[in-house]
Amino acid sequence: MAETVLSCRDLGVRFGGVVALSAVDFDVAAGSITAVIGPNGAGKTTLFNAVTGLVTPSGGEIRFNGAPINDQAPHKRAAAGLVRTFQNLEIFTNMSVLDNVLTGCHRTIEYGFLDALFKTPRYTRQEREHEDTARRALEFVGYDGPLDRPAGDLPFGGQRALELARAIAASPSVVLLDEPAAGLNMRETKNLGQLIARMRSELGLTIALVEHDMDLVMSVSDEITVLSFGQVLATGTPAEIQQDERVIAAYLGEDDEDDLPETTHEEAGA
Repeated sequence: MAETVLSCRDLGVRFGGVVALSAVDFDVAAGSITAVIGPNGAGKTTLFNAVTGLVTPSGGEIRFNGAPINDQAPHKRAAAGLVRTFQNLEIFTNMSVLDNVLTGCHRTIEYGFLDALFKTPRYTRQEREHEDTARRALEFVGYDGPLDRPAGDLPFGGQRALELARAIAASPSVVLLDEPAAGLNMRETKNLGQLIARMRSELGLTIALVEHDMDLVMSVSDEITVLSFGQVLATGTPAEIQQDERVIAAYLGEDDEDDLPETTHEEAGA
């Protein structure tokens, strides 16, 4: 059985009198692709925000690589290898494609201010290494355009790929993807599924994703957690979730049971 690399126990999040998450247990096994699904307002993004330190839990515990991280700042969690993307694109539109990806390398910077000021050999060496890392990340996601192109000039699908490249360049061990298929067409979504599968198989990354596209979720996921009104409704394999009457009734709709995709990992290139 694979080691659990990320876990939440009895996790709760409140915003004033509003309960966003209540008694949530959530596990991500090392080397897995784990999906979180649920209707709008179920608490999916709040879960990721709590895990990455963007919101403070009202109760419960979060562990990463076996250590509690509730009190760690977001940048400390990123430095430990816990990296995420966002539902809304968080790219620097006026910066070049290459410079956007280079921002993902910040957690591995070892030179200091004086090294940068005087461009010491250590600074020069690390900058060259980071540029190589950024180029490889862009190549991995399939970008073959000009590196000096402003990121804002990329089509929406290209900007999504750019955000993935930046996450890869951060050399993470776990990547949280928040609705990575949002705004993508069918062809782009299929390519995204193949890319996510390759991130696991070729880069050895552990991946958790929040996603509404059920074809994508069912094709790439090993395990799925279903949230409803801030609580865990069900956890299981794609096949188990497809047959879970609670999920069908509460999320997918009672009349949609026959419409659930029966895609497999092979279809996503996993």
